[in-house]
Amino acid sequence: MKLALGFNPVLGIRESAKIASRAEKLGFDSVWMHESLFQRDVVTYLSAMASATHRIRLGSGVINTFTRHPVTAATTFATLSELSEGRVNLGLGVGSFPTIPLIGEQIFPVKKTRPLRRVKEYVDVVKMVWEGDRVEFDGEFFHVHNLTMGFKAEADIPIYIASLSPQTQAFAATVADGVILSPALNTAWGTRRMVENVERGEAKRGRQVERASYMLTSLDPDPEKAAGAVRDYYFFVYQLSEVVKAEVLAPYGVTDESLRPMKEAWKRGDVPEAKRLIPDRAIEVLTVSGTGDHAAERLKEYAREGVTLPIAMPIGNVEYTMEQLSRVVGP
Repeated sequence: MKLALGFNPVLGIRESAKIASRAEKLGFDSVWMHESLFQRDVVTYLSAMASATHRIRLGSGVINTFTRHPVTAATTFATLSELSEGRVNLGLGVGSFPTIPLIGEQIFPVKKTRPLRRVKEYVDVVKMVWEGDRVEFDGEFFHVHNLTMGFKAEADIPIYIASLSPQTQAFAATVADGVILSPALNTAWGTRRMVENVERGEAKRGRQVERASYMLTSLDPDPEKAAGAVRDYYFFVYQLSEVVKAEVLAPYGVTDESLRPMKEAWKRGDVPEAKRLIPDRAIEVLTVSGTGDHAAERLKEYAREGVTLPIAMPIGNVEYTMEQLSRVVGP
């Protein structure tokens, strides 16, 4: 099974380089790094990891379409491709809806902000710059006139588009090399619904793209410790309280009623109590957690639903998690 690793930008730069080197030795396909407006810069991460490795692919998971102009993204990733000798993936998305408004940009309402149009223009400009010809582009969001990249992109750079929107997921399959289906939390049932969106785009294009999906992963010889790391992870309780849709949990018996005490504690600002009240079943169906053998079965479950590149996001016992996951890495 082809398997990748993904991380939040909370690692030290030197630590990320060591992890990428270790991931390469363990046989992982790629390492991906989230971008955040208030954490370390993803391009610096990718540069450090590229300098510490020789074969493994490296990707942004993802840059947003607000803080980097597509021309800047094109030249930056062409430079990263040169540094890594053709091993970089450009992952992009509209942007983080909790943080983009903090810099004065709107994502909602989508009728006004038109995220699909923004992503389409972004990809168009990036590809035009990489082609090396003079770029003339007048879009709704981006404008480029009489610009030519001053060096040649040495290798084709795969583009991955991340989105939770059915329309954008379908569109991404028509223009990108891959689609990132989840920022870390989704059930197998919910993932299948996203894959169906991608398949509509693939049918129009006439070929399949990579279907990547982040999966929050916590492994430990003691399954209770593995689940405890998830329970204590702020991102999980936030997502479960604010983002994860009830429809993806319903097939697994996780009801609004069972989540209500947790959500009420969250709304009161009592985060420790909200974490304590997370149903065990929600951890099981939204994450890959437990022992290594159980993780292998869970990854196969997502593969059966159409995921071709699981991106495991290790938390808790990270070294053990990487070691155990490496057992399922293969062709």
